[in-house]
Amino acid sequence: MLLARAIAVLAAALLVAGCGGDEPVTSVRGGRLAVELDEFLIRPQDVTASPGRLVLTIVDRGRLRHSFRLWGPGGEPVRVETLFPGDEAVRAARLAPGRYRMLCTVSNHAELGMTGRLTVR
Repeated sequence: MLLARAIAVLAAALLVAGCGGDEPVTSVRGGRLAVELDEFLIRPQDVTASPGRLVLTIVDRGRLRHSFRLWGPGGEPVRVETLFPGDEAVRAARLAPGRYRMLCTVSNHAELGMTGRLTVR
């Protein structure tokens, strides 16, 4: 009986732990967006912005080197080749409405989840 109760409690805890929703959407204010690169994570992961000029401050908060790309309609408006831990890069771009993909192109980082999306509307 005690084992069955322990299993039920563990199953309930695992169910609740897996019920977190998606990360909330971050809305850009003032035309500036701070992006953090960490091991296999880009923060924020889901962003909305208005069309026009966007200034991105990209910081490597991890222990590995990372890169940053923003791909979308018409090409690649933002590209940062390599950031080492603690490095920061600032890039500006004029963005048209559409969906953009943020990702790290180092090794297999994107495949391990180091991606995000930016919706311009």
